[in-house]
Amino acid sequence: MIIDSHFHPLAMARRGIADIPVEITGIAVATESGDAEKMTAMLPPDRNIFISAGSGPWVLDEESFISVDDEISRIRREILEYPVDAIGECGIDNHWKYGTPELQMELFMAEAELASELKKPLIIHSRDADREISEALSSADFRAEAVMHCFSSDASMARSALDKGLYISFSGNLTYKGNDGIRQAAMIVPDDRILIETDAPYLAPIPYRGRPNRPEYTEITLDFLASLRHQDKEELKAAVLRNLHSFLKRDESIRKLRVS
Repeated sequence: MIIDSHFHPLAMARRGIADIPVEITGIAVATESGDAEKMTAMLPPDRNIFISAGSGPWVLDEESFISVDDEISRIRREILEYPVDAIGECGIDNHWKYGTPELQMELFMAEAELASELKKPLIIHSRDADREISEALSSADFRAEAVMHCFSSDASMARSALDKGLYISFSGNLTYKGNDGIRQAAMIVPDDRILIETDAPYLAPIPYRGRPNRPEYTEITLDFLASLRHQDKEELKAAVLRNLHSFLKRDESIRKLRVS
């Protein structure tokens, strides 16, 4: 079984990757409103794949963006109409500086509030935004259960997220030279809070860095993570699977995606 807690089938298709492994369980992740509908239509009905609905900060620069309230209304409609299991990805990106800092935070907190209201787990995007994300997590208004996806910070940020009860998910950048801070963070995450992902088609692990990423490459990240943590790979994989179920509030029998 391949476990991939975060991949983007729509972006994969744009990169020419149309085949998704049969033996996969994971989350097909939205980046903007409308993705849940598109993924529901494209994903096979007999796969153990969950889907999310949400909008990342990049939508603030799109011509279709009207307001945060409008974006939340679109996401809410998707959740009511399609089999949505999580909200996101959403968050703060200071690398590309989409919109304004105030709008990024407003959209992020609005999606976090929606997740709390609808009792859906939240998928957090954070790039060069430790301070802003830490402030958001410490706010009394942040009540969502969440995962820090594609963790790219240090052990200090990991502790802040863990103190809030978040999950932390590692991807192929864990294997990159110079990312000692990420590796140190990976060492301190408890077994019951750790997840793995590809973020496919992005961030392929060594030795595939620079090529389109694929869900099956989580096995490479898992090998690296198990070695780093001095754990048995299969025991770690079992823990990751339990954590995926827990994050999605599912028992050991995963609900298969049903396409109407």
